[in-house]
Amino acid sequence: MDAAPASPLLDAHVAVADLFGDIAVFWGFPRSQGRVFGLLLVAGPRPMPQRTIRAVLGLSAGGASMALASLGQWSAVRRVEGGYVAETNLWRIITGVFDRRERAQIERAIERLADARARLAAAADPTDPDCALTLARMTRLLEFFRAGRAFLDAFVRRSPLRDLLDTIARRAARLPTAPGDVHVHLDA
Repeated sequence: MDAAPASPLLDAHVAVADLFGDIAVFWGFPRSQGRVFGLLLVAGPRPMPQRTIRAVLGLSAGGASMALASLGQWSAVRRVEGGYVAETNLWRIITGVFDRRERAQIERAIERLADARARLAAAADPTDPDCALTLARMTRLLEFFRAGRAFLDAFVRRSPLRDLLDTIARRAARLPTAPGDVHVHLDA
């Protein structure tokens, strides 16, 4: 005999959790982090105890604890009396991740490329066409990475581009509220 069907609401919560798990993996985060965030996000404004998160998602105590701790570091969830709640402003989470993670990659790329270019410029024969071409391409790459950094700054900081993107994202990402729902913004 088949097991009794789960509630449609629980099925929907798990489906969204699994979707966020897939998205997390795509962006290089652990699946469990995405699943925990998705569950907390869709389940609503009431705090969810860790034991409930573990039971719904089938996570171990250690796995749930690590996922919640990491999500807290990314300002995606917060521990409150009674359990955990998700940040509902997806735009804030996305720009925070871009600002911390992608900025570090861009800064390292600029630093490494500038260092390699400086070493070549100091040691190269300026009349060698291959060296001249390499130096020119390295200069263009530096300009490209610096432009990427400027775009990232515009994307995550207050600027005309940010204001436009923020307006669009707020309309698209703001979750509807339930009666008595309290918006939780972690940086407030």
